[in-house]
Amino acid sequence: MSMVESPKLRSLLRNVIREEEIMTAIETGTYRGLGSTRFVSESFPRNSPPREFVTIEVNWLYWCQAKWNLREFRFVKPLLGRSVGLKRALEFIRTDEVLRNHVAYPDIWIDNTENPIQFYCSKVQGALGKQSSSPKEVFHKLLGHIFSFCVWDGDDLLEKYLVKFRNTNPLVVLDSAGGIGYLEFKIVEENMRGKPYILLLDDIHHVKHFRSFKDIQSNRMFKILGVDEVDGWLIAKHGR
Repeated sequence: MSMVESPKLRSLLRNVIREEEIMTAIETGTYRGLGSTRFVSESFPRNSPPREFVTIEVNWLYWCQAKWNLREFRFVKPLLGRSVGLKRALEFIRTDEVLRNHVAYPDIWIDNTENPIQFYCSKVQGALGKQSSSPKEVFHKLLGHIFSFCVWDGDDLLEKYLVKFRNTNPLVVLDSAGGIGYLEFKIVEENMRGKPYILLLDDIHHVKHFRSFKDIQSNRMFKILGVDEVDGWLIAKHGR
């Protein structure tokens, strides 16, 4: 079961948003907008929406679908771009010891065991799903590349909005491609050092965030507000 199907997390997140007076939020990995983005959006009080809620998606087709699927949440702004700069993301994936030697981690879930480095590199480059030679899908892919130039929000969007929201006690939701989940977590730590924020993670037994989970457990700056090791989610408070 994913975190969006957890009544326990839904109730907890609503309470945290109210008690912490969360008014800004950043999410990585919008996908089609029907999972964690909708889940978090529904957790804000209808009469007190956040001032800003940005969610980042690199895939043009998914971004288009998310824009439509999230239209009722007018406070949500789907961004088309990368949470992490492409060069930095690719370097992390290609040198990550876990991905290079994933057989040494039999208890950690990974999306692709045949060639995880190539798989995750393709994800961060914005691949539009499986490759196909059908004229319709080739046309859609070409159209996507052309249209992206007109609406592209850029790279390093996670850091950009962490800096912008740094003094607002933001909610940070990390749900991006598994290959850079831990990199995103380290970027949050670097940019929010000494500042309060609420962190929501899914897939804490996945290559995405199993290291993030361990770091949080050993870091006294974090207070774990809720965790479900069966469903694989965690919500923690940093600072203050």
